Amino acid sequence: MWGFLSRNRSLIAVALTAFVLDQLTKAIIVAQVPRGTSWPDSGFFRFTHIGNTGSAFGLFDGQNSFLILGAVAGLAVLVFFYRSHPNPGLLIKISMGLMIAGALGNLTDRVFRDHVVDFVDVGPFWIFNIADASISVGLTVLAVSVLLFDQGAPTPEPALEQDSENQPAGIEPDDAEPPADAEASHDNQPS
Repeated sequence: MWGFLSRNRSLIAVALTAFVLDQLTKAIIVAQVPRGTSWPDSGFFRFTHIGNTGSAFGLFDGQNSFLILGAVAGLAVLVFFYRSHPNPGLLIKISMGLMIAGALGNLTDRVFRDHVVDFVDVGPFWIFNIADASISVGLTVLAVSVLLFDQGAPTPEPALEQDSENQPAGIEPDDAEPPADAEASHDNQPS
């Protein structure tokens, strides 16, 4: 247990920080901005409190049970991916922490509120929350990490088998006699 915690402390720290920040900001919005209103009333950047009963971009509206199952499956995939990675570096740990926090943040809303609280309203973009931003940033960090740091790593060469004379298999010692057919073909070569 302690080994797991010490090996994954950066993932755990990122996940806890992002999850707490997401839930805290949602609680403040719910308490301070009535649902369906914005603060300030107009402008490029506002806090607009909405209850999202669908997924990203308004897909699957009103399908809360299906989205809860999807979030649980998504978390299982993230855990499987992380555990299958032989030696996750810092970027992988950060990306996994962000995505796990985002999935847990929105899942918590779906279970306890029956909708996700969205409130960050920037220009023409969809209204989102800290959990959504965590997932997006986590995916970006993961993509950069995989594309820039995981590809092109040298693969170890397989070891050559050794024969009884300590020579690599298929290579004759220097003092070995050439095969009989090799001598014959050598004798038939023009000088």
